[in-house]
Amino acid sequence: MPIPKIKEGESEKDFIPRCVRSIIDEYDQNQALGICYSQLRQKMSESEEKFVLTPRKNENRGAYLTRCSRNAKMKSQSPNLKERMADCLNAFNAYYKYWAKIEEFGDIPKDSVLGMCITKEKARGLSYQDAYARCATKSVSPNVAVVLAEVMDIYGFKPKHFDICPGAQELFKHFVEMPLEDDTIGMVRSAALIADTIFEMEKESIETESATQEMVDEASILLQDFKDIIHEIDEETGMVHDVSFMDGHIVKIKEYLYDDLIEEPVEF
Repeated sequence: MPIPKIKEGESEKDFIPRCVRSIIDEYDQNQALGICYSQLRQKMSESEEKFVLTPRKNENRGAYLTRCSRNAKMKSQSPNLKERMADCLNAFNAYYKYWAKIEEFGDIPKDSVLGMCITKEKARGLSYQDAYARCATKSVSPNVAVVLAEVMDIYGFKPKHFDICPGAQELFKHFVEMPLEDDTIGMVRSAALIADTIFEMEKESIETESATQEMVDEASILLQDFKDIIHEIDEETGMVHDVSFMDGHIVKIKEYLYDDLIEEPVEF
């Protein structure tokens, strides 16, 4: 059977499940996903009229999404923030295949507080994961012990930032264990990507001790998209999942926004 082509105006969320269903009898799931994402990347490369902001080398997803959504050409091309964020997400996916799966794009700057701590603990003989868990407890969440999530594989997507959210870990473990239809699997992967992006933005706020209104707006839009997708999954599966734990991550980002808004006293 020929590989399906992307229809005019068809989103990634709609195309990937449709494509996989069409060829799943001839390929296993991983092969089918690879073929379908290859089709998606090829289609994006053919769209010369549409401007795509190229990610920088070693740029992580959160930094890229922030820069992409604020880019003047991207704003001119997609004035609506929600549509612009979707374009940025699609661009990043196409450049880095399975959403920043390559390890080099998840590196923590060695000159940051967290990075220096990890380097010091690794020099003492700890593994990277043990060093991260110890240092994140000290510098990211000093009042809560950080427990690193096990390496998760959510239908091909491996999140990098679920360590700060046990609720997300349990939610997606549950999804992976459930017998789901192909369409629902695509929605689960999309929800995991969005959640991972929100967690990365939260980590950035904590690390820099700052946040902008635009960052809060972007995170809030992503959260609403996340909730919409989970609602669709619940309708498909006949279940109800409480994802109110995600609200706390937006609140955490906002905490640093309020700090920035406090005006310094004027000297006369």
